[in-house]
Amino acid sequence: MRTLSIEINFLTGRFVATAHHDRASPEWPPHPARLFSALVATWADAHQPDPIERRAIEWLESLPAPSIRASDATPRTAATHFVPVNDARIVSRASYDKRACRVDDLVDQIEEAQAAGVSKSKRRSLHTQLRRQRDISGIVSSVGNTPIRAAVDIMPPGWISAADNVRTGQARVFPSVTPTEPRVTYVWKGDPTDDTIAAIDGLCARLTRLGHSSSLVSCRVVSDPPIPTHVPGEGADVLRSVRSGQLATLEREYRKHRGSRPRTLPFSSVGYRQVDPTTSEDPVVRPDTCGEWLVLAFLRGSKRFPSTRAVEVARALRGAVFRHATDPIPEGLSGHRREGQPSTDPHVAFLPLPWVGHEHSDGRLMGAAIAIPEHLDTESLRALLRAIGRWESSASPLILTLGGRGIVEMERIVGTSHLVTLRPGLWRRGSHRWVSATPIALPTHPGALGRGTAAARAKAWARAEKAVVDSCRHIGLPEPIDVGVALAPLIPGARPAPTFPAFRQRGPGGKPVARRLVHAAVTFDQPVAGPVVLGAGRYLGLGLMRPVAEPGVTDE
Repeated sequence: MRTLSIEINFLTGRFVATAHHDRASPEWPPHPARLFSALVATWADAHQPDPIERRAIEWLESLPAPSIRASDATPRTAATHFVPVNDARIVSRASYDKRACRVDDLVDQIEEAQAAGVSKSKRRSLHTQLRRQRDISGIVSSVGNTPIRAAVDIMPPGWISAADNVRTGQARVFPSVTPTEPRVTYVWKGDPTDDTIAAIDGLCARLTRLGHSSSLVSCRVVSDPPIPTHVPGEGADVLRSVRSGQLATLEREYRKHRGSRPRTLPFSSVGYRQVDPTTSEDPVVRPDTCGEWLVLAFLRGSKRFPSTRAVEVARALRGAVFRHATDPIPEGLSGHRREGQPSTDPHVAFLPLPWVGHEHSDGRLMGAAIAIPEHLDTESLRALLRAIGRWESSASPLILTLGGRGIVEMERIVGTSHLVTLRPGLWRRGSHRWVSATPIALPTHPGALGRGTAAARAKAWARAEKAVVDSCRHIGLPEPIDVGVALAPLIPGARPAPTFPAFRQRGPGGKPVARRLVHAAVTFDQPVAGPVVLGAGRYLGLGLMRPVAEPGVTDE
């Protein structure tokens, strides 16, 4: 089956548009409904809208939601601008509405006169009346009996003293993102004809902006689409898309607002999940821990914890999700079989995210990720998403209770985060070398690492290295070509392994077994994609590995 692929290139290197649910946050990637509306506006702006293009637009709206290829993006700090507002007392809404209705009537009369073959003098008179109605300079330039106080209100802020109690401009923000690759591609599954492709390509050629007027783009239909990063279906991200009848809905809405009154974009909500765009031909190894992340940011002003509290935070987060889940909780979410035995398949993990890797990093937990395995079963995925939905509907912000240590306020990140630590792309990036941000809980105890004879300690460290290698194999990675193990941190910001509380798990016979915690650096002979989480504590925040940037690659 053929596909239709539209490529958007951002000419300024950034995309300016507000998220529909938060006017202070940017939208990324651009939602399909936004692109569709831009194409409709381009079609309607033509002097004579093309019926062939209209049919192409109606064909496009009938398709399922598209796949999207979009890189990671860095949000810019949005400054607040103060924009002068229109003064309804100088040109009142009633006056505006009356004049708008008169303009509509005159337009209808002119069209009827042309169709009926009315004399040129009559048509000329109608055109003259139309020009007068459209000319509002007389209204705004002649103050007439307008009260001075009303006229003063249109002056810019600062021109009149504060004692005059003059209104100020309206606060506006224009959030934007700078994508790593200034390009987004949408791919629809369909069977377009050559005429349909040509019509949509013609619309794309005339499309000059997407989002805010400063977000300039070039647009075209491409024949060789890239592998997507966002695919519709069961997923944590909700994007606005369209369905059959969208064009007619937009036309009805336009007749109401006429491009000047407040309006909202009609849309249909579609779930999306993020996927890794690598192919089987790419020389990148993908572990079992790969998959989508739901990222929760700790709110500014909320209590911050060091990474040594990672397991405590992870257990509190897991407990909060479980409390909002419906029993029985599926194995892929709970991590346990119905009979109570630990699951042997990859399941949902709860990973606090520490600030590490920068010269000024201090290891504070900036947020947490709920890691969804790539091949998690549908029942478990739905149970997780419904639990998160119930939690969010019952509290805003989300509250995480840590016993006597207080509470943490959180919110789920939609789009991209201002904090590098909370961007999944940082932890997914392919690399040959990986270093532990939190210590690895070794699956087998190596023995005393700091006591005994030199020979005994050497054997214990060798067993620790072997346990790290076994942990790599356990999640589907090849054997590393180099392994370094230490109790001290191996990356700026990480905390020494002995400062972490003892990590215990149920062992044979139900007795708790304390796992030895160590830091490690592992090097592979080929790139490994993340996220990489190693060891017995990988579902509760231990063993979180950070990729070491390859030459020429930065974390930004």
